[in-house]
Order: sequence, then C-alpha cells, then structure tokens
Amino acid sequence: MNGSCKVELGYPTESSRQSSGSISTLDATLYIVVGFGGLSIIVALIHNAIHRYVFKDQHRLDTVFDAGGRVTTSLTAVTVASQVLWPMDLVQTSVIATISGAGTIYYYVIGLAMIIAVFPCLTLSFKTKAPGAKTYPQAIYARFGKSAHIVYCCIAIATNIITLTAMIMTGYYVLEGVVPGISKELSVIILISLFGSYCYIGGLGAAFYISYFNTCLMFIGLTVYMWQFLFPAEDLPDKIKNLTDINILHESVTCVQGPSTNAASSLLTFRTVSGVIYGVVAFFMVLALNCCDQAMWQSRIAAKPEQGVIGFFIASFLYFSIPNALALPTFLSYLSMSYQNGSYLLTELDMNNGFITTMVMDKVLEASGSYLLLMIVFMALMATGSGEIMAISSILVYDIYKTYIGPFRENLEPSICPLCGQKKNPEEDDKIITCKCIHSSKCSKCTDDIELSLTGQLSHQIQYTCPTHGKYRHYEDMLKQYKSRSIMWIALALLPYGIILCYLNLNLTWVFFVFETLLTPFITPLVLAFTWAKCTSKGLISGAIFGLLASIVGLLVVAELAYDEGLGDFFTTTSSDYSLLAACIAGIMASTIVTVTVSLATHNIESNVDEQREWTKMILIDNPINSWKNLFTEELGELPEERNVTVGQMELLFQKARKMAYICAAVCALIQIVLVPGVMLSFEEWTVDQLYNWMLFLFVALVIGTLYAVFAPPIEEIIKIIRYRKNEKKKSPYDLAQKTHNNDNICSHL
Repeated sequence: MNGSCKVELGYPTESSRQSSGSISTLDATLYIVVGFGGLSIIVALIHNAIHRYVFKDQHRLDTVFDAGGRVTTSLTAVTVASQVLWPMDLVQTSVIATISGAGTIYYYVIGLAMIIAVFPCLTLSFKTKAPGAKTYPQAIYARFGKSAHIVYCCIAIATNIITLTAMIMTGYYVLEGVVPGISKELSVIILISLFGSYCYIGGLGAAFYISYFNTCLMFIGLTVYMWQFLFPAEDLPDKIKNLTDINILHESVTCVQGPSTNAASSLLTFRTVSGVIYGVVAFFMVLALNCCDQAMWQSRIAAKPEQGVIGFFIASFLYFSIPNALALPTFLSYLSMSYQNGSYLLTELDMNNGFITTMVMDKVLEASGSYLLLMIVFMALMATGSGEIMAISSILVYDIYKTYIGPFRENLEPSICPLCGQKKNPEEDDKIITCKCIHSSKCSKCTDDIELSLTGQLSHQIQYTCPTHGKYRHYEDMLKQYKSRSIMWIALALLPYGIILCYLNLNLTWVFFVFETLLTPFITPLVLAFTWAKCTSKGLISGAIFGLLASIVGLLVVAELAYDEGLGDFFTTTSSDYSLLAACIAGIMASTIVTVTVSLATHNIESNVDEQREWTKMILIDNPINSWKNLFTEELGELPEERNVTVGQMELLFQKARKMAYICAAVCALIQIVLVPGVMLSFEEWTVDQLYNWMLFLFVALVIGTLYAVFAPPIEEIIKIIRYRKNEKKKSPYDLAQKTHNNDNICSHL
C-alpha cells in the first residue's frame, strides 16, 4: 500500500483506559496474595525440605545464596528465562511496536535473547577465577581492594534499586489498569509482600523452584491468548472477532501511518531503522544489567559450568517466545481499535506506562483476560523482584557486614585463613602452605556439630563444640540471622519508597530505558576486571566515573539537537531511539578508553608469574568449612593431587564448557540474527498470509517452549535426587552432610 494512503493517528486529550478494569480490589488482593503468595510459600517449604532431608545442606549460609551450586540444566533455563523476562518486557514491547512497527518487537527481544546466549562466556571466566565468590563485588574486593569494592558495591545496589523501581511501577500500573479504584498504598503492599515472602523462607533455591512455576504458567497462559488470534472460535461475538480476526487486523494496521524510516512507512515490516536502533540499545542495556546486577550473577553461578551453558542456550529460545507471543497480537489489536476510532485510545503517557496490554487483554478475553494478565505479570514480578531483594541481601551479608561491620577477624583478606589468621598461599612458592588448620572433613568434633545442626538441635545462640571450626560455624549462623533481618529491612524500606514512586506517576518507558542505558558505561570495566590481568583499581574506578559522565552528556546533547522539541519535552526526547543510542555509545567508548589507558599506566604485570599471582587473589575466596572444591569433587579428581588449585587448572576443567559456550552463542546468532531476519527482511510490507505465517511460527515456538518448561525441570530434578541418594548410600553420615573432597586433608580454602 502506498504510504500516502495511510492515516496518521493522534493522541486523545482524555484516555479511555478507565473502562477496561474488571476485577474488584478484594478479588485482586485474594488472587495475588493468597494465590501467588501462598504458592510461593509452599514452594519455599518444599525446597527447604528437599535440602534438609535429601542434600542435607540447608544449615549452610552459602546454600541460601547459591541454591547448593548444583542447579540442573532445565531449572537453570526456566529460571534465567523467567528472571530476564522483566514485567516491563511484557507491557513495553507492545508500546515500542506501536511507535516503530512490528519488526521492533523482534529486534528488541533478540537483543535480550543474544545476551542470554553470550553471557555464559563471561560467567565462565568469573567461575574460573573466583569459584568461591557469591557476589561479584567480592571478587572486586579480593583483586582491587577497598576503594574499587566500595564503588562497585554502590553500583550493584544502585542497579538493584533501578530494577526494583521499574518492578514496582510496572506492577502498580498493571493493577491500576485492571482493578478500578485500587489504592496506591495497597498496590505497593501487595507487591512487596510478593517480593519478600518466599525468599525470606527459602532463599535463592526457592526462587529457582518458583521460577519454574512462573515460567509454566506464563507459557500456558500465552498459549491460550495467542490461540484466540490464530484459531478463533466460530461463535465469537462480533466485538471480539473484530479484535482477533487476522484479516481485519491486517487491513486496519496497514492503513496506519508508520515512521518515515520504515519500508513503505508501514508498521507491518521488519525493515525499520528505529526498530534496529531499539534492538541495539536493548542489547547494551541488558548486557549492562547482566554485568551490574548481582541478581543476575547469583542465578548464573548457581549451576555447574556445563549445565549453566546449556541452560542459557535453552533459556535464549524460551525467552524469545514469550514477549513475541504477547506483544505482536496485542499491538495489532490496539492499532486496529485505534484506527477504527480515528485516534489512539490512550494518551501518550498512559500508552508509555503500558496500558496497551491491559486494555487489549481485557477486551479480547474479557474478565479472564484481566486475570491472565495479572498472572503473567505478577509471576514475572515475583521471580525478578525477589531475586533483587536476595541480591541486595547478599551484598549486605558478604560485602558489607562480613567485610566492614562484623568481620570474623579484623583486616581479614581472601589470602588469609579466617580460622588461624595465617597466609593461605605464600607468594614465594604457591605449593608451600603456612596455614596448618585441619580440614573440617577430618575433624571428629565437626561431625557431631553438623549432625546436631541438621537435626535442628543447635541454634545461633549455642556455641559449637569444635575448637577449630566451631566459632566460624557460629559466625555463619549469626550471618543467616542477619540475612533474614536484612530481607525484612529491605522489604520494609521498599514500602515508603514504592508509595512515593506511585504518587510521582513517572513515565515508565523513560524509567525503563534511560536508567538502564546509564548502566552501560560499567560494562567494559566489569568485563576487564574478570578477563584482563593488567586491569587496575584506578582504571576500574576512573573508567566507571568518566563513562557515566559521558553517557549523561551524550543523552542530553542528542536529545537537544536531534529533536525539534529538544529538552523542552524532556521525558520524550531523552527516551527516544537516537538519544539512547548516543548515551550507550558515548558511555561505552569513554569507559573503555579511560579504563584501558589508566590501567596500562598503573599496572605492575611484568610476566606470566605476575599475571597468575593477580588471578590467585580471586581464586583464594573460599569458605573454610564449605569449600567451593566440594562442588567439583569429580572434576578435581582428574587433576594431579596438589595442595593448591590454580586458575590454569580451573581453565582446563572448564575448557569443554567454554567451547560449548562459544558454539551455543554462534548457533543462537546464526538462527536469531541471520536466518530469521534474513527471511523476514525479504518482505517489504507483510501481506495477510505473511502476517499469519509469522504468528504461526511464533505460536509453534511457544508450544515447544511450553512442553519443555512444564515437563523437563521436574523430570531432571527427580533424576538428580535419585542419583544423589544412590551415590551417597555408601558414604558415612558425616560425609553425607559435608560432601567434601576425600583426598583434601588440608584447609579447604587452600
């Protein structure tokens, strides 16, 4: 169709969204708090029971934050897909599609999906060099010292706050859209109770379990939703048929004027410049989020390397299905209704706040659509929000309390044994040990203490009997109590913060894109911290600071110069495509140049020995009563028996996983960046058949993802439990609890 025949839609002065809500406040509260909250608590209790009576590691502090370190491939896949699937993705993809076209949905989603596929390459480097770290600031502290540690703790917590801000606002706007008259205070109370409920009881492991249920319900719900468009019932009322019939939708949307940079000024095309820009921005945004957000790291390092790589690969395709399946039909229905109305049905602010999805699902599925949207969004909120609270709690425990407020020993560093205060690894000869502490697996007193701890007969108020390890066990019990209190403090602090956010009525699109874009300057410093031996503390700090300043300047300058409204229309121009792209490019370039230049000028690496010594700082991070080596008993058994495990040996252990990561990333790129766009870009403006076939392709991908998400995790989890019990039958009761390396008769952190 010729672009001159198209109609340009304007924004109304008054939104019609208030008519879409159909759930009472009482029903919504019961549905969310009793339904989702009750389910999450039950799942947390199930998780606790499994780790108490099967794996027998519930008493450990580390289990709270790494789920035992043995998360299965399928559980990793559904959890990553669930946690990367921000609720904003569910409501904002239809918004950017309305602005830039249907192809934008794909480019935006692929930007995120590719990050999921390539991020294992970075986490493998982290797992190789700092296998005992539970947070990435821990590794920063071990290698770069206090100054860099404080800066990146602030960056990590700021990232968590940005994420929680977007979570709270998304949840509030969805509730406001489907529950007429719900108060801001009640909305925030409902959200915070969901975020903190099951992570308070079950820790990160419960988050993995609940993410399984989240992903299952989202896939099933979206399959039902998309079915309405592809295979509508013959007896549908005309008002619903007009919203779901592909022929009607195609005819209406084809007549709507799209951006002039789109092929034929159409909204039904993959040839969209702004869509590609949004995809590039999304790639850098999510890369920054993965690098800066501790919630992302703790989920990624909870599985062994090979299982994690494969899990990420599958998660990339699982994630791909969900936003596409929701946003494309929603975008088509909304534009069709708007075209028939002669203007958009929502004001620009309401549209940017995500009310498109709320309106369309309510009209297409009526009352059940509102419940379905609540289920999809709030399950995603539970997974992501609770992960953020756990992330802040882990930083408070491992990086702030253990390091600065209540360390086990004063001035304790990773190279010092916390039990005896002596060096673990002398610089002159890394095969000679100074620490003479007996390993807890050879300690008869520890056997009694652990058995009592597993039966619950000891509390944090009772001292353990072992003279070597007892005090540290007691210290970890106190940290578990601190963890529980910190989760409660965080949840309570979010209540007034969330209420203030709701009253400010901020633009959700602006918060989502601008805040995340300003995290991109921290990508290069963090990547170099775990991959480049010559990176220094001064380079890390200066790169972050100058990169952030450059990103802010780039955002404001382009917003002022590239758009007629300039900074006068601040929220619109600063969240537009070219402004965001400029902020990303300026921030990344400045941080990269400054980090590399300053590091080259201040490093002390002169040889391979110096380089290995630099990485040894991070590999010495360990728990003296629960070594990271316990997770790699089989793998380490293949190495020569040595007292110290080096980074070089760890790289050999993970060599297969690293190759798998590169292959999986290449396969994802081939399919998602080359093959699919190559086919779709051959069409200038979609015909009705091409639109139907594209939606059918997305539906098939959704069904395959549903079958995997529903059946694979429970089957693999059951198999894991059976194998574990079978392997442990021959071991002593102490070994069953401790699971330590049989040949390691020295301090577990050496």
